[in-house]
Amino acid sequence: MTAPAGRGRAYGVALALLALGGLLLLVGYGLVWATAQVPLLPGADAADSALRTKGFTGRDLYPGAAAMGWVVFAAVGGIVATRSWGRVGVAVIALIAGLTALAASVDFARAPGVAVDAAVSALAGTESYVASTSTSSWFVAALSGALVALVAAVVAVRGRRWPSLGRRYGRTPARPADMSAWDAQDNGRDPTDDLVE
Repeated sequence: MTAPAGRGRAYGVALALLALGGLLLLVGYGLVWATAQVPLLPGADAADSALRTKGFTGRDLYPGAAAMGWVVFAAVGGIVATRSWGRVGVAVIALIAGLTALAASVDFARAPGVAVDAAVSALAGTESYVASTSTSSWFVAALSGALVALVAAVVAVRGRRWPSLGRRYGRTPARPADMSAWDAQDNGRDPTDDLVE
């Protein structure tokens, strides 16, 4: 396999893995990470009102980190559309998005009750502390964030040498000396440019 073919294959695999990572981030943050008993009426205290069971998704608990899946999808398009240092810059943005998603999911795993209490307090309009049960769904987001960060780091290091749209689809003109006068005219060249006066 030639080097350009190998680079093209690595480029395609990296794009596919980034897109997969972005999709899994959206799925992971859309899953229920915890359930808690929350007041039935907004603004009521959990201790003094009727309660209902509510499931909290990763998006409910970490809305900023949940948006990183969309950032990764935008980065995939950016990597396709750019080359050289522009591609490195887009890869760095994807790397930050992956690390942000990973950090939020690890933060939840470390102290799930804190994240749920903050979400319930936002719902109730007052500081609330509730009993909650966490799930392992955060792990999907953690793995996805790690995947995105790893692939984005590879793109940042190696992506400058990968093909770009302009180079892949642009025509490489033949040298004027190798073309007939008719071919030169077809290519928009003046066939008399090479004549020595």
